[in-house]
Amino acid sequence: MASDASKGLWVTLISGFLAIAGIGAKGVADLHLERARLDSQLIIGALGSSSEDSRRETLRLLVDARLIADEQTRDGLKQYFEGASPRTPPQVASFIQSGERVTLTPTTEANASQTDIDLFVCGSAKSSASAKALVDSVHQALNESGQFGRVALKVWEGNLYQEAPESVLRGFSTMIVDAGHAEAGEGPVLESALSGVSALPPVKVLNNPGPSTPWLISLVLCPD
Repeated sequence: MASDASKGLWVTLISGFLAIAGIGAKGVADLHLERARLDSQLIIGALGSSSEDSRRETLRLLVDARLIADEQTRDGLKQYFEGASPRTPPQVASFIQSGERVTLTPTTEANASQTDIDLFVCGSAKSSASAKALVDSVHQALNESGQFGRVALKVWEGNLYQEAPESVLRGFSTMIVDAGHAEAGEGPVLESALSGVSALPPVKVLNNPGPSTPWLISLVLCPD
């Protein structure tokens, strides 16, 4: 298996199990839903490689190691690597990769004094066309407001960013700010800038429990 496919598989596994662990006592139904989401993320991740052999072998690993929980799903995946003429696994490309950082708006002389934005998309949505459209709309709104500096896009996954698991963020646009720092007061400015983005999930604020990040606001987009 190619190293990039292997890396993505383990990132998804760790993130998924952290999300499941974060459910706590919410109930069996939530646990099953989160496990089904993890199955879907693992399969989508396996189908992201440009190599047909890599896609096929990663699917084989998911089935043989029983990393896919649902038995019917495992049986369905076997058509891509069993038999004399297995089907070609489709390719599902992510618009951003795990661990990748994409600068959407660079730092310039004009915006250097303004608050930067780290824009995140939840790992489960990184292959979603609607999530990509949401990221584009949010980026456009931030630029048009003229209120912010550098904008960078990253993937929010539990093993990389531990402020909150995806299960807590899902269904929201979460602003993470340093409580007591000046940039925390720019929350209303950010909300106003995004008010015209029709598909934006409800906005909530999370105080950053980690190291201080002066003049930086994180915005995590995690659509259902």
